[in-house]
Amino acid sequence: MEFDGVVYSRSQLHQLARGAGDMAGRVSGVDVRYETSASAAHAALSDDDYGRAYWQARSQRVEGIGMGLKLLASALGQEETRLQQALKTYRAADDPTSSHS
Repeated sequence: MEFDGVVYSRSQLHQLARGAGDMAGRVSGVDVRYETSASAAHAALSDDDYGRAYWQARSQRVEGIGMGLKLLASALGQEETRLQQALKTYRAADDPTSSHS
């Protein structure tokens, strides 16, 4: 089967979909832990002027990293869905009992 200009076997599509799903889950977990850690760091640093200045200088970067993790998890989840759909199409095309229009 051809998918995004590359020829894949059924087993390769299945492995890609499973890998994308696993990676999405891991990145999503990192995203949640990162948010928790960033919140804890912010709370710990806001006790004095130095900590507040440190956080103010770096908070945009910390938020950017968190947003990047969210976007990566979302993209991986979407790719898993696309690969699963391609695999279903592949199976349907190989099924001799299905009718092809």
